[in-house]
Amino acid sequence: MSPNPIVIALASITEFFAKMGIPYMVFGGIANSIYGNPRQTFDIDIKLVLEKDINPFLEEITKIGRIVPEDPKEFLSETNVLPVDIHSVRVDLVVAELPFEKEAIRRSQLINFFGVEVKVCTPEDLIIQKAVSVREKDWVDIKYIIENLKNDLDWDYLLGHCRDLADLLETPEIFHRIKRYRNGSES
Repeated sequence: MSPNPIVIALASITEFFAKMGIPYMVFGGIANSIYGNPRQTFDIDIKLVLEKDINPFLEEITKIGRIVPEDPKEFLSETNVLPVDIHSVRVDLVVAELPFEKEAIRRSQLINFFGVEVKVCTPEDLIIQKAVSVREKDWVDIKYIIENLKNDLDWDYLLGHCRDLADLLETPEIFHRIKRYRNGSES
């Protein structure tokens, strides 16, 4: 295993999830490095499914890291995110609530990331999650992933979810931009 703090923190949190039986997937910068444009990341983004009673989870996670907010329950209820510091690495634990998010966790793939077996979202699900962003950086990532994996992507799944997302958000450009990237067109 790599001495990189990100890899060490990732090993700790994935071992914790296995011990607790918590379904999860890594997304964000690490998934982008795997599927798209590798760039340095300083944190770990994880989506997980939590039981309604989070007390056992909160108690156990303090054995491997430090919960950042002073009132974690309140912060979690307001943001759906629990920031944790593990081996001096920021880990954002995002609670999955939407059916799509839970489906993405079920679809996640076990990947060896610098010696750590970790469940990572599929490239299609990473694209879908990034497609709601208004940051141009995320759209550059989407374009790069599509260019790299164009022939390996499940286009029916990807376009179906992007169409639904565009309809839900009343932003048809999401769907149209993904289609243009598929066809090799610029923005």
